[in-house]
Amino acid sequence: MGYGLKIVIQIRKMLPSPQLLNQVANFIQERRKFSYFCLFLLGEKAGLRVSEAVNFNLSLKKKSNLYLIQGKKHKKRFVFIDPQIIETLKQNNWKPQQTNRFSFAHFLQKTKKDLGIPANMELTPHTLRRCFATYQANSRMPLPVLQKVLGHSSIRTTALYWKRTDNPKEKVISDKWLVGKLPKEPPKPIESKPPELPKLPENNWKIFLNIQKEINTFISEPSKNLVLDKEKELLQGKIKQLEQEKREQKQIIINLKNDKKDLEKQLIQVQNEKRALLKLLSTDLKQQKTLTQLDNNKQENNQELHQQLIAQIEIKLK
Repeated sequence: MGYGLKIVIQIRKMLPSPQLLNQVANFIQERRKFSYFCLFLLGEKAGLRVSEAVNFNLSLKKKSNLYLIQGKKHKKRFVFIDPQIIETLKQNNWKPQQTNRFSFAHFLQKTKKDLGIPANMELTPHTLRRCFATYQANSRMPLPVLQKVLGHSSIRTTALYWKRTDNPKEKVISDKWLVGKLPKEPPKPIESKPPELPKLPENNWKIFLNIQKEINTFISEPSKNLVLDKEKELLQGKIKQLEQEKREQKQIIINLKNDKKDLEKQLIQVQNEKRALLKLLSTDLKQQKTLTQLDNNKQENNQELHQQLIAQIEIKLK
C-alpha cells in the first residue's frame, strides 16, 4: 500500500520597486486610462484603500490639504493628500465612483501581463497601499504616525508593515508591538541603600507619546469643527438667499416706481388731448352758430323780397 506525497509550494509575492511603479504609472498614462491613473496615484502616493480611492471626493476639502474620507466600517477620518496629486486629479476631471475596484484590479492584471512583470511580483489595488506603507516605514516614519495615516484601528496591523524595515532596532520594537506586551526588566540587585519608591518601567512605546498627542489633536480638531462648518455653510446659504430676496424686492419697487411715472406721463398726455378736443369742439360750435345766424338772416331777407313782389303784382292787377 503506497502513500502519495503531496508537496505544496507557496510562492511569496514580492512588492514592486518604486522604479517599477513609475513604469506602471507611465504605461497607464500612455493608454490614456485617466480614471485608473487617478486611482493608482491615490493608492500609491496617499496610501488609500481601493474603496476609499474609488469614493474620494475633491469637494470634501478642509484646511491644510486635509480631505474627509470614509474608511472601513463607515469610519470617517482626515487624510493629507499632496497638492500635486490633487492638481493631477483636477486636470483629469476626477469624480467619485467613475469606476470600481473590480475593473481596476482586472486592468492591473492585464498591465502586469503586457509589461511582462514576473509572476512572483505582486500588482493588485491593495499592493499600492502596501507599497506606500512599506516605503514610508523604510523612510523612518514613526509607527503611530503611520497608523493614523493608514487609518488602522489597531497599531499591531501597522506593525506588520513596519516589520519589513531593514533596521534591526525597529524590528525589535515592531516585534514587541505585535506580541502586545513588552518584556519585563530583570530584577535589580538589593543594595544597602535606604528603600525608595519603585519606579515604573519605561516602555519603548513612550517615545511616541508626544507624537501621538500631536496627531490626535491634529486629527480630532477638524472632526470637532465639522458640525460647526456645516452649520456655518447653512447660515451662509440662508444669508445669501435673504440677500437675493432683498435685491429682488428692491428691483420690484424700482419697477413699480417706473410704472407709476409712465402712468403719470400717460395721464398728462390724455388730459392734454382732452383739452385739445374740447377746444376743437368749442370752435366747431361757434362756427355752427354763425352759420345758423346767416341762414336765419337769409330767410328773413327772402320773405321781405317775396312780400314786395306780391305787393307790386297786386298794384299792376288793379
